[in-house]
Amino acid sequence: METGEKQLCKDGYWVPVSSSSAVPTSSYFDMTNQFNEKVSYGEFTDPRDGKKYRTVELKNGVFMESYTVFAENLNYGKMISGGSVQEDSTKYCYDDDPWYCENGWGGLYTWSRAMNFPAVCDSVSIASEKCPNKFNLESDNEEFNGKYYFVQHQGICPEGWHVVNGGEWAYLDQKTGDSFAYYMGSKVAGFGSKNSYGLSILPAGYWLLYPSGTMAYDNITKQTVFWLPEQERDQANKAKLVNVLRNDMTRSTSRAKSEYAHSVRCVKNY
Repeated sequence: METGEKQLCKDGYWVPVSSSSAVPTSSYFDMTNQFNEKVSYGEFTDPRDGKKYRTVELKNGVFMESYTVFAENLNYGKMISGGSVQEDSTKYCYDDDPWYCENGWGGLYTWSRAMNFPAVCDSVSIASEKCPNKFNLESDNEEFNGKYYFVQHQGICPEGWHVVNGGEWAYLDQKTGDSFAYYMGSKVAGFGSKNSYGLSILPAGYWLLYPSGTMAYDNITKQTVFWLPEQERDQANKAKLVNVLRNDMTRSTSRAKSEYAHSVRCVKNY
């Protein structure tokens, strides 16, 4: 199979193939063009650890005038090695190399960690005896109150912010047509070309656990995935996600919660 073709991943959808998916730690990326300097960015300092994030205001939101979104991946927590149980304030960094976390690529989190739930919630349904945790379905905006698709769940985002939900990703998708990475992707690693809105999405890859027990970091420069605050209705061990490829974006597909670690973006509560 040649580089650039696609193969069926173990959880049932197509991903690009690369001849060597992991980037050696000796070949770091030039992050000069991570952001679009023609965009007017804000700045937010996470009070938990003092890390600063660029933010971007996206006009003409759904039911409100705008969204304020992190323009970079969340990077909260202490790095632990891939495959270790993620507990409070922990994360993976691509290739178990802190350079990626500290230089714009952000942390990689299992679903339960992204949602700020106990690790057991990766194996059982939320609101169950073993995992009594629930999403906050309340909202100050009555248009969203009780709507699962628009749940404002803080997860591991800072107070006053929440994990970007399915409705918000749908809005972002509508602004770009069929070329999400082209308009929303960072120019780093050639993922995006325009980065018109300044969202600066990076092809951060992910961590995964194969059925054989082998663990790997994969698909950096090719793909990025973001967890959603939704679990699969009939499969408690799976959760919904947003999958961004160079020329494609899919929403509401799902993966096993504990077998992957993905990126997190945060949006300001409204």
